[in-house]
Amino acid sequence: MTLRDKFEQWFINDEEDEHYVGMVETVAIEHEKVADEFAIGFANWCIESEGKDYNKYKYRNRKELLEIYKKEKGL
Repeated sequence: MTLRDKFEQWFINDEEDEHYVGMVETVAIEHEKVADEFAIGFANWCIESEGKDYNKYKYRNRKELLEIYKKEKGL
């Protein structure tokens, strides 16, 4: 299942309205873009952190690193 498919599932309902279905796809595409930007930003931050201040993050797990990233970026 793609990331877009996962976002689309949040909006699915029983209506057969073509306009609604189109909006679901549009919203899912935009959410996918936001998620991609966030993932790229986090990956770059991890790479840069390892090179600059590795000891600060050396013994952190991925969840802890994600929380540090979000806090530093105000997300």
